[in-house]
Amino acid sequence: MTTASLLPSRASVVDKFGRRLSYVRLSVTELCNLSCTYCNPVQGCIATHPYRLGWDDLDFLADVCVNELGVEAIRVTGGEPTIRPGLTDWICGIRRHAGLIDVALTTNGILLAKMAKELADVGTTRVNVSFDTFDADDFREVTRGGNIARVLEGIVEAKHHFRRVKINAVALRGVNFTQLDRFVEFSHEHEVEVRFIELMPIFDQKEYFHANFIGVEELKNELSRLGHQLIPEGSGAAEGNKSGYGPATTYCVEGSRARLGFISQMSNTKCLTCNKLRLTSDGALKPCLLSPEEVDMAPAIKTRDRVAITAFMVRAFLERPERYDEVVAKTKSLGRSMQATGG
Repeated sequence: MTTASLLPSRASVVDKFGRRLSYVRLSVTELCNLSCTYCNPVQGCIATHPYRLGWDDLDFLADVCVNELGVEAIRVTGGEPTIRPGLTDWICGIRRHAGLIDVALTTNGILLAKMAKELADVGTTRVNVSFDTFDADDFREVTRGGNIARVLEGIVEAKHHFRRVKINAVALRGVNFTQLDRFVEFSHEHEVEVRFIELMPIFDQKEYFHANFIGVEELKNELSRLGHQLIPEGSGAAEGNKSGYGPATTYCVEGSRARLGFISQMSNTKCLTCNKLRLTSDGALKPCLLSPEEVDMAPAIKTRDRVAITAFMVRAFLERPERYDEVVAKTKSLGRSMQATGG
């Protein structure tokens, strides 16, 4: 297949399984002001190229994604994106693209209280805040030093500026399985969607994965035991419904304003609906989070080679398998920690 034959007309990148590329997760830094155990297996920052790509490089990359590939949603990730100076100016800049419908941000919330208004003002559509436990000591241990009060303050402030705020809670045995009632109450009280995400065996964290993994069905069963009836959001489909561009299925809780989402990538993969590619902050393209495969696009980005970048991304999307290899994911190194990949 030639490079020319790979190039799409806008918004036409559809693979043989009917999946259309519409969503890119773009990491803007490997640096983080926390060091969560499930995200980074070692204490401290592991970034080797924290700002290999400048804001102008990332602006060009967003331009290619939207105007050449038909991408309509970009999620800004890290590391922790809010610690990189210039973030809001860059977001303001990429909002110039008419085809870009959704610009979301994933953050640990440490700086959100002071940045929420500015992020909303420059066109950030919504925010997801990582928050795994209501126990301050457990929070400090899981995040290796995080201040739970600052994150809670950030969530409350974000509610003043964004129509939709989501909480990302990685399901961890021994940490938050006994706090499901608290998460439902918090969702109801603050009208935020809580999304429970299955732990993934990223990098070399296989022992950690097996010791701490909780599947979505176990979570749902426990919620039912606690008296919370889950009602599929929207049409009432038996499996629940997707909310937004990501892989979550979302439910309401009967008799409350609580909304719960579930991401079951390990136990019940949503690979056949996957519409995204990932780009790391040092310019690597990752077709799948649970595969070690990646392509170094940094040279093409630096030289503004629009044709090469488009071809790289189209080929990566079209050549993805039907689903990830579960044996590889659970037994082999996946190459990068979540912090270095882009959470």
